[in-house]
Amino acid sequence: MAKQQYNIRRSEIENKILDLEKKYFDIIKNIITSAEFKNDLILIEKEISDNYTKFDELWNLKNKLKVPAERVVRHHLYIKMNNLIKGIFPSPLSSDFGVRTEDAVVCIDIKTIDTQGNSGDLKETCVEKNQNSFDNKNYPYIHIPANLNAFDDYSRLPVLTYIIKIIYTDTGYSFKLSRTEYPSLVLVCIPNGKISRLFDYNIVANCKTYDYYTVRNDGENFEPIYLSDAEVINEQIINEKCQVRGLVRLSEFKKPTFYDSKTKTLWWKTSVSNKIAIAPVKSGASVRFSNEILKERYDSDNNKWEGYIEWNIPEQ
Repeated sequence: MAKQQYNIRRSEIENKILDLEKKYFDIIKNIITSAEFKNDLILIEKEISDNYTKFDELWNLKNKLKVPAERVVRHHLYIKMNNLIKGIFPSPLSSDFGVRTEDAVVCIDIKTIDTQGNSGDLKETCVEKNQNSFDNKNYPYIHIPANLNAFDDYSRLPVLTYIIKIIYTDTGYSFKLSRTEYPSLVLVCIPNGKISRLFDYNIVANCKTYDYYTVRNDGENFEPIYLSDAEVINEQIINEKCQVRGLVRLSEFKKPTFYDSKTKTLWWKTSVSNKIAIAPVKSGASVRFSNEILKERYDSDNNKWEGYIEWNIPEQ
């Protein structure tokens, strides 16, 4: 991983994207830090908290914040960006919110994260392959797909991607916005794919989930090595079975991990059809980008700005 390099020669397009990412980050930041937005979030918090038992009985959904959070973000974005919006972003490969302005396509994904859930989503920024265009080709061993185009096919405008995290705590019997160990609100800018080289083509902290090759789709070379209950904990047998298949053990991974030089694929222990096996990794499905890398940003004049910011919403 590498922070944004600002002391190298850049193209006109790279400079344009750097300035646009900063411009719309500031616009979104002003919207979600406004008193009106914060008051609406507090209203949602009160509604869920006061009616927690009722919602739990009538609506069997762990994430009770997801729908109202998306509603409040869209409401404020549409109202306060009304003079900027020229049309929609028509692609189905995008985030929750996607609009076209005169100089960019702005995509925003709204993530509601429970502090009682996956801590990795709090310490890094989780991004799906359809939500970003960044080229992480220098991430070792594993392909990290990014399906979002760096430029819109129709308008030819750069596609800018942002993430708004709203963090809460649901104990199973009570609900509140996070304000102590973790912030209430986070805004993140995910760099456009056209400036990937400025980050040495890698901003990945780790992968959250993976896609695997299958015999049906990819051929017999990708047949998993199934393990019996006794073999699962016997590393010597695992090593022997993998060596027979031409796989080489890699020492830098904590769990048994192997490399197939013939197919240039990484293999490791996972569950396949409810059976434990050594299986070939096709790509990272959802990945976590480093907050530290995303935070330190520079515009076309090498002025420093922060592309990752946290806030707490005061209790009322």
